[in-house]
Amino acid sequence: MDFFLFTLKKIVSAFFYPLQLAGVLWLIGVIVWIKRPRSRKGLALVAASGIWLLVMSSPFASFVIVKPLENMAGPYAEPAGLAGKGVEYIVVLGGDIRLGNLTPADRVANSSLVRVMEGIRLWKGIPGSRLVLSGGSESAGVMTSAEAMSLLARQLGVPKDAIVLEDRSLDTEEEARLLRPLLANRKFALVTTALHMNRSLMHFRRVGLDPFAAPADFQAKEFRYRVRSLIPSVDSLIRSQAGVHEYLGTLFLIIKQRGIGGMQPLAG
Repeated sequence: MDFFLFTLKKIVSAFFYPLQLAGVLWLIGVIVWIKRPRSRKGLALVAASGIWLLVMSSPFASFVIVKPLENMAGPYAEPAGLAGKGVEYIVVLGGDIRLGNLTPADRVANSSLVRVMEGIRLWKGIPGSRLVLSGGSESAGVMTSAEAMSLLARQLGVPKDAIVLEDRSLDTEEEARLLRPLLANRKFALVTTALHMNRSLMHFRRVGLDPFAAPADFQAKEFRYRVRSLIPSVDSLIRSQAGVHEYLGTLFLIIKQRGIGGMQPLAG
């Protein structure tokens, strides 16, 4: 069942990610155009691929896609509030890192940098808490996300004995499963990118854990109406694709839960 759903997810994703879908439409359109030059269907598909790509690359479209996911994540967590709830661990989910001869700050890339900084902020405000840094590597001998975040955290003043590493996981589902022995019956905050929070909570709740949401790296807090917001951009396309990825991931997780014996509650 897991292998089937994993394979199905990859196939469906290839057709529904904005860039890939545009490519598929363009390719089909070109083939139809070559085989039936007099038919308008091929030209229509080629035009549709371009229009679709332009729409998904617009700042407004990316905002509309990402905003509902970030709304589900809730507001920023505050250390005092988490401390009052008895939180003992701050769990930071891993993400991308850069390779090469880089400083710890430069090595922790993009959303990973924001996540670990938010984790450190919360850790500093909760006396006696521990910072759990998670994320492995797909290649043997390559620094893991957890190790890279740990180097940065230590340079920013977090002592080694306050850090716990989980450096074997390759995705959020594995992070939840591998962290379960440590976090069972413990109160902890979960730090990840805001648009990824709801699906992350679903994974952790699926293994019997109940984290407090601590979203970071908001990308759609507000939308400013200006001329530049109408111009397509690569950044907007990336945000749209990230949002589509989360919706698809959530859909497949729901299907998986229903097929394995019942639903778990979603994030409110």
